[in-house]
Amino acid sequence: MCTMTQPRLRRSMITVALFGLLTSSLWAAGPVPEKEPLIRVTDLNFDECEPVLVRSKIMDVNLQKGILVVAEKEVREMDVTSSGERMRTAYLNLEGKPEPRAAFRVGQYVLVKGFQHPDGYIAATVVQKIERPADKKAKYKPVEAAQKKSRRASATSGVK
Repeated sequence: MCTMTQPRLRRSMITVALFGLLTSSLWAAGPVPEKEPLIRVTDLNFDECEPVLVRSKIMDVNLQKGILVVAEKEVREMDVTSSGERMRTAYLNLEGKPEPRAAFRVGQYVLVKGFQHPDGYIAATVVQKIERPADKKAKYKPVEAAQKKSRRASATSGVK
């Protein structure tokens, strides 16, 4: 059995305490992760861009950068002044009322209006939540046996 004398025990406790203080102060002085800057389109040459309208599901959201990914396209917020008129991205809910950018989530369906930039991203003027589009199902009507027979008869009667 190992026993420590009081002075030796006190020294080891002080050493552990000092080591703890030293390491905690080193962790506190470590590099602080930088916040990613908000990516916002502030200059846009409209002659180089094509108007675009996309209805699709949000695939990814990066609130720190201010980016949505819709239909595999990066959608960026815009704040552009052109000919004295300021154009900013409007985020809207289902009713068309303003909504914060943080309210948009992966899997929601949106309508994006804006400009397709030559670099591949969309500079959005409007991002609005929409209802999920109805699935388009092909409707097949059963063909009655009599209709099939009449078609076959007319096709074979014309052949000699």
